Amino acid sequence: MKHFYFLVLFILFGQLFARQADTLYILQTTDVHGHIYPYDYFRDKAADYGLAKIYTRVKAYRQQYKNVILLDGGDLIQGTPLAYYFNYLDTTDVHPLIQTLNFMRYEAMSVGNHDIEQGAQVYLRCQRESQFPWLSANSLLDEGKTFFKPYTIIKKGGLKIGVIGLTTPGIPMWLDPSLYPGIEWQDMVKAARKYADILRPQVDILVGLFHAGFDSSYSGTQTDALGLPNENASGMVARQVPGFDVVFAGHSHRPLPKKKSSLNESDINKPLLINAGSRAKYLGVAELIYRRGEKHAAFKLLAKNAWLEDIKSTPSSAEILRLNKSAHEKTLKYIRTPVAELHDTLSAAGARFADNAVVELINNAQMDYFKADISMAASFNPRLQILPGKMRIKDIYGMYRYENYLYLVEMSGQQLKDYLEYSARYYLWDGKRVQANPDMAGYNYDMAEGISYQVNVTKAPGSRIEKLVFLRNGKALQADKKYTVALNSYRASGGGGHMAAAGAKQTRILRKSNKEMRSILTDYLKKTGRINTQPDGNWKIVMD
Repeated sequence: MKHFYFLVLFILFGQLFARQADTLYILQTTDVHGHIYPYDYFRDKAADYGLAKIYTRVKAYRQQYKNVILLDGGDLIQGTPLAYYFNYLDTTDVHPLIQTLNFMRYEAMSVGNHDIEQGAQVYLRCQRESQFPWLSANSLLDEGKTFFKPYTIIKKGGLKIGVIGLTTPGIPMWLDPSLYPGIEWQDMVKAARKYADILRPQVDILVGLFHAGFDSSYSGTQTDALGLPNENASGMVARQVPGFDVVFAGHSHRPLPKKKSSLNESDINKPLLINAGSRAKYLGVAELIYRRGEKHAAFKLLAKNAWLEDIKSTPSSAEILRLNKSAHEKTLKYIRTPVAELHDTLSAAGARFADNAVVELINNAQMDYFKADISMAASFNPRLQILPGKMRIKDIYGMYRYENYLYLVEMSGQQLKDYLEYSARYYLWDGKRVQANPDMAGYNYDMAEGISYQVNVTKAPGSRIEKLVFLRNGKALQADKKYTVALNSYRASGGGGHMAAAGAKQTRILRKSNKEMRSILTDYLKKTGRINTQPDGNWKIVMD
């Protein structure tokens, strides 16, 4: 009889154990943009972010919990001098960023637009070196196939976790098709619905790993005007496509949630929404509490929680620092390379409100490269200040933060005026003072060289550009005459919406540079041997 009771107790405890709650942690980084060491290569000083710090937290989770998955949301291989150096200048060994993600045991990455921007030779090499899949279910090819793997299934603690990757389909706004030959960037909702239907019956948990923001209203007007799918459709997928347990976003650099978010049994079918921001400043955490019986059908989610961990005060992993010591030292040597002598302070302060020597330098380099009539450029870093002395590669990066190439296009005088009118939406006038339009990013305010003009902010947007003069002959810009214009590849491809607004979306591209803009700037500075720190005053704001 005693043996019978022991047997009953053994069975009851076995059933109870089988139904015990367990926990799965899914960790996310996104938009790392080349940051491994806690170091700011633009300012050549220590920083408080980077994958070395992230790994310390990842190790702690793995030591404390048995079920941990690590994912990345893309835009990995662009954004720092280290990324550029090992994308193009030193390609003999495994890329340090890929080596680091392999070491950290990432299990999947969604493809970002800035990964594609590096060119097929770079991103295909990095993909080959990766010990984790690159995912993009909307990288559509002919016959319904995808260029990148659409999803992966991860097995962890007896569970099957499906991960669908998606990439922002706004890519054609910014990048030349030669960077992604044969790929159509499909609508995210459509692609997500297709693969959720395929994957959901096969897995216990379904995860969206998307390189796109949650706010579909951001740049929606631009994508609509260009006939493109929504750039930031992660929120749309979360709302419109059933079956996702977690949706990780990226691209927007907007951390979410601001505070811990929880879903219990009453709303367990809603997905957690997480965006780990950028530059490895945060670790996104999805905590999924579940019960699993003896059979697959007995799996049940009990609760879901999401939060971000700020890693500012987290110590760096000595393992990651050792792993990347050589790459870090090579990058420091590279950024400290002198390119020119500066005899006065070069500052971008106020560059979006008055003609400025930094923007003029960019425009002059662009005009010189193609011998263009006119050039357009923006101020990417209004905080830039370079003191007298040796101007170095790191200063070029501080001035120009993106891997844009240079295009030469043909535009009429009327299109140029319309282009500048579109840019001049940047200004708001309240009758007393002018200020920046909060709904327009500063990097989308372009300024011209090769012409002189005034921006009359007291007039309505669309009627602000006055007294346009072509400086080469000192005569008024002719509306029907064609001029050659130097623009970066982002803008010429439609980024910011300027070309569409100017009616120049289909304008003829005359030439494309085989160098990116920072190399063009470096060569220009070495050639000219001098830097003018006082602008020529070819444009100004007026209030009358």
